[in-house]
Amino acid sequence: MAVELEIKLRRTGGVGTNAKWDWSLVDAAGTVVKKGTAWGEEAKAFATARKARDHLKKG
Repeated sequence: MAVELEIKLRRTGGVGTNAKWDWSLVDAAGTVVKKGTAWGEEAKAFATARKARDHLKKG
């Protein structure tokens, strides 16, 4: 995928290690390309979204 995707995070519940995060990969037009959820710290949720973005870039 040639377009750079932006990672957007939103905490939907919990605190600290029990936090639930919704993440989405958004293109320049504002269209959501992929979305998902992650549990834990913000850095862990961002890493999960980054892995999904890298996977989309590869193929």
